[in-house]
Amino acid sequence: MKTQPRAAAPGEKPHKQTMFMGNRTAGLAFGFLLLMIGGPAGGFFGGLFRSQGLGYSQRRSSQTRTAPIEVPFEFIANQVIVEVKIAGKGPYSMLLDTDTDPSAIDLATAKELGLILGSRSFPASGGGTESNLVQLTRLPTVELGTVIAKDVAAGGIDLSKLSGRLGRPIHGVLGYSFLKDRIIQIDYPETKIRFHAESPYPGIQDQPNTVDKIALAFKYEEGVLVDSVYINGQKMKATLDTGSSGTFSLTPEAVIDLGLEEQAQNGEGEKQVGYNGEYESKSGVLKSVRMGRLSIDSAPATFWIPGTGHDKKKYQVNIGNGFFKDYIVTFDFRGKVVVLERVE
Repeated sequence: MKTQPRAAAPGEKPHKQTMFMGNRTAGLAFGFLLLMIGGPAGGFFGGLFRSQGLGYSQRRSSQTRTAPIEVPFEFIANQVIVEVKIAGKGPYSMLLDTDTDPSAIDLATAKELGLILGSRSFPASGGGTESNLVQLTRLPTVELGTVIAKDVAAGGIDLSKLSGRLGRPIHGVLGYSFLKDRIIQIDYPETKIRFHAESPYPGIQDQPNTVDKIALAFKYEEGVLVDSVYINGQKMKATLDTGSSGTFSLTPEAVIDLGLEEQAQNGEGEKQVGYNGEYESKSGVLKSVRMGRLSIDSAPATFWIPGTGHDKKKYQVNIGNGFFKDYIVTFDFRGKVVVLERVE
C-alpha cells in the first residue's frame, strides 16, 4: 500500500512521508496515502515520528470481555477512514495508518481544539518535492467507538492537500502511538475494525500457512516490517502499510536490485501526493509476488523515482490497501505477528 495515490478519481490513492522529531528524524510513518492522480497504487504519508523523547504514556482501554470491540469504517479511494472524538469533541475523520508513527493531527483542527503545539517546527520528510513542517503535540483523549486512548503523541501538520485529494476533510491520522500494544483486526470486506483483548488466532505461528491464511512475524521500525516477501523470486523486506492506497510499490533501490530500470523508465507516469507535495512515479508489472504459500503472477506495481522522498528506506517494497482489500488483516502489536485471511 501502497502503490501511489491519485486525485479524486475512482483510481486515486494516497501516500506517506517522514517527519522530524526532536533533533532526529521522526519517522512519522504516514502510511503511504498515495493519492494517485493517474495510476494504480499509492501511499501518501511516510514515517512521521520515531518515538524518541515522546514516551508513549497512553493507556489502553480495558477490554475484559471476550467479544471484540467493533467499529465501522469507510473505505474511500483505498483508504481506511474512521470517525473519532478528540478531547470529547467531534466527530473527526481520521485515517488508520500502521505506517505512521506516532499519529497526526491537522494543524487547523489542532488549533480548533486548543491543543498546545511545540514552539519548534521540523521539516517533514517523505514523498514529494516541496516541503512541509510538523509541530509536536499530544491528544488528551481519542475515542474510537468505545475504545479510549489518553495522552496520545501526535504531530501537527497541514493535511489540506490530502483532504483535497480525497474530496473530504481529513482531520488526522491514527498511527503507532494509538495502535501500540493493541490487537487490531481490519475486516476489509465487511468494513469493520475489531479490537481484540487476545489474539483471535492463538498459536497461529506454530501452524502451517495456507493460501487463504498467512501469518507473518514482524518488527516495528518506522512501520510494520516483514522480511519474508519474494518479488520476482528475490527475497525482500516489505512494510505493510494501511495508510497506502496502492498494491505493491518499489523503492528506487528495489527497482535497481530487480533489474527493472527499463520498465520503470518506460512505464506510464502517475502523479501522486505525499507529505511534501506532488511527485511522479511510474507504473509497471511484477512477474511474481510470493508471501508464504500465496503466489501472485503479473502483479501491478508502482515504481518510485529517485529524489521523490523514497530513497534509502528500511524496506524495498510497500504493500498497501490495494492488496489488503480482499482480506481480513489482523495486526497483533503485542505478539508482533500479522495474519492475512482471505474470505469468500
